[in-house]
Amino acid sequence: MKKPTMKLFYNYPLIGFCILIMGLQGMKAQQTIKGTVSDNTGTPLPGASVVVKGTTNGTQTDFDGVYSLNEVAADATMIFSYIGFTTIEVNVANQTVIDLIMKEDSQQLDEVVVVGYGTQKKSDLTGALTSVSSKDYEKQPVTRIDQALQGRSAGVQVNQVSGAPGAGFKIRIRGTNSINGSNEPLYVIDGIAVSDINAINVNDIKSMEILKDASATAIYGSRGANGVVLVTTKKGRQGKARIELNMSTGMQQVSKRLDIMNAAEFAETVNLADAGASFSEAEIAAFRSSGGTDWQDEIFKTAPMSNLQMGVSGGNEDIDYYLSANHVGQEGIVQSQNYRRYSLRSNINAKLNENLSLGFNIYGSREERRGVATNINNAVTFDPTTPVYDENGDYNFSSVNSVGTSGTNPLLYAFENRRKDFDNRVIANLSLGYKLTNSLTFRTTFGSEFSNSKDKLYIPIIVNQTGNATITDINRVNLQNTNVLNYSKEFGDDHGLQIDLVHEQQHNKWDYLVAESENFATDLTGFQGLELGKIQRTSNELNNMLPSDQSLQSFLGRINYVLKNRYLLTASLRADGSSKFRKENRWGYFPSASLAWKITEEDFMLGSAFTSLKPRISYGVTGSQAIDALATRARSITGEDYNYPFDGGAGITGIAPSNRIENPDLTWEKTKQINAGIDIGLWASRLTLSLDWYQKNTTDLLLDVVLPEFVGANIITRNVGEIENKGFEINLGAKIIEGDDFSWNADFNFSRNRNKVLSLIDGIDFINAGRNNYLGQGVNNIPPTRVEVGQPLSTFRGYVYEGVYQTGETTIEGRKAGDPKYKDIDGDGAITAVDVVNIGNGAADYTWGLNSFMSYKNFDLNVLVQGSEGNDVYNFVRARQNGLGTSTFNGVHKDLLNSWTPSNASNIPAFDKTASSHQILSTQFLEDASFIRFKNISLGYNFSSELLESIKLQSLRLYVTAENLITITDYSGYDPEISSSGSSDVDLGIDQDAYPLAKIFSFGVNLSF
Repeated sequence: MKKPTMKLFYNYPLIGFCILIMGLQGMKAQQTIKGTVSDNTGTPLPGASVVVKGTTNGTQTDFDGVYSLNEVAADATMIFSYIGFTTIEVNVANQTVIDLIMKEDSQQLDEVVVVGYGTQKKSDLTGALTSVSSKDYEKQPVTRIDQALQGRSAGVQVNQVSGAPGAGFKIRIRGTNSINGSNEPLYVIDGIAVSDINAINVNDIKSMEILKDASATAIYGSRGANGVVLVTTKKGRQGKARIELNMSTGMQQVSKRLDIMNAAEFAETVNLADAGASFSEAEIAAFRSSGGTDWQDEIFKTAPMSNLQMGVSGGNEDIDYYLSANHVGQEGIVQSQNYRRYSLRSNINAKLNENLSLGFNIYGSREERRGVATNINNAVTFDPTTPVYDENGDYNFSSVNSVGTSGTNPLLYAFENRRKDFDNRVIANLSLGYKLTNSLTFRTTFGSEFSNSKDKLYIPIIVNQTGNATITDINRVNLQNTNVLNYSKEFGDDHGLQIDLVHEQQHNKWDYLVAESENFATDLTGFQGLELGKIQRTSNELNNMLPSDQSLQSFLGRINYVLKNRYLLTASLRADGSSKFRKENRWGYFPSASLAWKITEEDFMLGSAFTSLKPRISYGVTGSQAIDALATRARSITGEDYNYPFDGGAGITGIAPSNRIENPDLTWEKTKQINAGIDIGLWASRLTLSLDWYQKNTTDLLLDVVLPEFVGANIITRNVGEIENKGFEINLGAKIIEGDDFSWNADFNFSRNRNKVLSLIDGIDFINAGRNNYLGQGVNNIPPTRVEVGQPLSTFRGYVYEGVYQTGETTIEGRKAGDPKYKDIDGDGAITAVDVVNIGNGAADYTWGLNSFMSYKNFDLNVLVQGSEGNDVYNFVRARQNGLGTSTFNGVHKDLLNSWTPSNASNIPAFDKTASSHQILSTQFLEDASFIRFKNISLGYNFSSELLESIKLQSLRLYVTAENLITITDYSGYDPEISSSGSSDVDLGIDQDAYPLAKIFSFGVNLSF
């Protein structure tokens, strides 16, 4: 039998490793030093580092600023450090109690922030940058990066576009620049550009810097046009091993229910609409007694979620480490949805000798998704008189009395379809730094991102009568090498110079494989037996995307110059060479420059209330290569649509000439941006304010131009058009109260962006760039949005709804009392496609966020509120609930109970299933989706140092949290923030089958030892 200790190492190696480290560091016991660490007002400083100089022996202060450190020699020196405060060394000299008051740095703004290819003092920044530290959200149980960013930075709009478990999110920085290309910012993790950050463990993050203006983003050249999000993960710390555990569990529920008729009300309206007796009085009485089927009850459920995080950190002067493991589990609030994420991280930094340092970071994650969500739009419009199952326990596939939608039983898809997805990812980087001289350093970094995604779906025979299986396999490889030569030197007291020279090379490769099979004889094997289907297909194309292989070579030069610690200059030039473009247009050049003046360093500002006063201005050019790898060339077309049965039998996969025209002159989109701002700090930075105004213009848009069909191949990608974004931002921070028992800090941000299309293709006034297959598109196949010169990128189209024709009112030809009334724009006496006009847009006029943190003795309260004003949503769900979209459809929305009749002169159209007079695309279903949302409210309790010492813990905190608790809005749908268009920016704000966000209540514990 194995000894218990050895069994622990075999079964739980991470825990055993941690215990071993602590044991080895505890062998040399001497004396214990205790004390408190506070600032000059007496406020405790939790998390301050206390380390014995020259050793790994160290600790951190608890919530009350109290520390206790064993094994300290009588002649040792202790080092006390805390962000924003001057590091202090104290000789022990036989003391056993050392209470320390730390002083703030001469400027609190000397905090170091990441700026891309290096770091810089915050006080020396000349560009527009927002930093979000882990301390900003550590009191909230966040599991995703969007939760950490949302509502915390001006000019940065973060939306969770779907409430599905494990769903991604959308980040936009200062509006949208491109029509065809992606508007996602560039994501950089520890210096390595990655494809996305959806699966990153937010608990591993130390800070995130959002680069917004061209001075800050131009250093990333062709990838920086949409802004840059720099993620810096946690590192080790000097001292003995510290273990941190964060655990939370919660319940989710749909935050709102739609106003839908019950079965009896629906049956009565069906009888009225059909002018007959589809339902007898006895049946209606039975529905009134039983309530019928509430499809919202059937598809929604209360769903659990959990988060478990473990982190271990420690080290000494020569090597430090940070290790973590995380598990997130989440079921969906819609039936049969499940998500799991597992992740591991290891960050190691070593000082190999006086001049050579090494860093190695590796992160691995696995995401698993199971289940197929039902069509929510179908569920909330389905016949409430139809039970889920018939008397034999089988599904009722459709409306029993053929009075509801033409859709299928909503639970059939959720319970019978089988889906199993996974996404494995590994991100790693190895860096070597060498100090050539005191002023000159060189660092080289090798990074990689490997990803494999597999989606397995089986639609059984009971659902579609044939059985269909699909397996999609996606492999991605991103390789990067970055070499940075840095020169930094101060010349006397007046001059400071920093020069960065960078060479960077990247290679990205994407491969797809789609295997399909259908016509199965049995459902037993599903997607595990593709060979059993009678019809089989394979393809290397996915959603019109072909395998790609692309490279980017880059060179960068950057200069930072400081004169007399008050006049600041930053200038850079980046050159990018992309394999996507032909040789003659391969290279793009992206310059930037910025100036700032630290007025508070001037003699005439001595003694003023200003801690900082720094105006700044910047200008720069960034680019975009948002096209396919072979977009400049004509490519042949293959597939089943291009075949001929040469042997008289079944057709074979064929090949056809390209429908695209090559364009060797294609080159970069370019975005030019000017930014003017000022940073203000008052009364020892108790109040801070940053104001920014910007204007950016994107020219030479990469757009597909459609030519007349008689030319043959009629699609060509060209550089045409221009889009403008301009606006202003406010960031305000305040230390409202700083007392012994009570403190209150708050941060507020405000953003206003105006987006406008200035020009398009060869003088064309508009193009249809969004989806054209939403439910009920109106007459003449009119899409709900379009891109139009002089308008925002996503402009809604539709008729102007003016109510209902009342009895005795003059109507246009073909209309009668009770019919909907639309504005006759051209005055021709008829409602036609000419009467469709611009009626709104999905972009907000402005957004804001407020983050408040209060503490009273051992309690803390964190409240995050966010708001959006002026954004419209096309509520196609409500249109569908009102019976529009098909000529045999009875609506279920309670508005219909107040429909027009000769005795009820309402502005809700009369029951009329002909639908010829009703238009979904109208202001009747366009709603103001402005909202104020209490995004997160967390209440915590921190246990006292006396109790912690008795149970051998460094910290212990219990908390309860409510997420999405209150949403104040006039929008009648489930959620004003979600959108059925996903990450698209040309058809924002369309609600059709969008998965609503959940209201979440959770409880958790944070502890460390």
